Amino acid sequence: MKPIYSVLLIIFLLLSCNVKQNLTNRSENMTAEQILGNPNYQAISYGGYRQKSRDIQPTIAELKEDLKIMYAMGFRILRTYNVHLAEASNLMRAIREMKTENPNFEMYVMLGAWIDCKNAWTHLPVDHNHESENNEIEIHRAVEMTNQYPEIVKVIAVGNEAMVKWATSEGDAEAHACVPVLLASRQGTCLDTHHRVAPTLLSAVRRPRPYRTCQRQAGATGD
Repeated sequence: MKPIYSVLLIIFLLLSCNVKQNLTNRSENMTAEQILGNPNYQAISYGGYRQKSRDIQPTIAELKEDLKIMYAMGFRILRTYNVHLAEASNLMRAIREMKTENPNFEMYVMLGAWIDCKNAWTHLPVDHNHESENNEIEIHRAVEMTNQYPEIVKVIAVGNEAMVKWATSEGDAEAHACVPVLLASRQGTCLDTHHRVAPTLLSAVRRPRPYRTCQRQAGATGD
């Protein structure tokens, strides 16, 4: 190979590495404040299951197929709902691999942490006044995943339509994660008991469907 071609090849490789590094830094530096409510970053709730049972978790290859379709449709933010199943970690790996393969690929995640009341999904009487011992484990997993994939996870969404006054573990997420923590609650008045969450990071994600399990506080109004 002639010297001039060798020099040009080296310059090309250096420029390529620099561009890739700049795109990576952009993803890591992107914040929830910049993407939430931004019309250029459309969001969609996502679950990658293709079978009738969650016993069969979506593979990384299947998740990549979905990601390509959603990216082509203009979606840039995915809202997930739990981290205790393999789907969540597989999704993180799929996005990171796609970013590595194509630095222009851009996809972020609002990582859901599933919260239950005591004895939920068991044969025991459901106790809506206390939370499941699994909640703390779920929160810790969400925090670990957020810190492991900072260029992907930009928000932790704690809870679901079953969460009201018995959920307290979300304070651990706020204390240990470097991203905003949102609480999925029926309405703002149901958040009064969540004193462990900093007000600057607290937002209520309103739900359009009825809340049969929500024990409404005095003065609360319906959706």
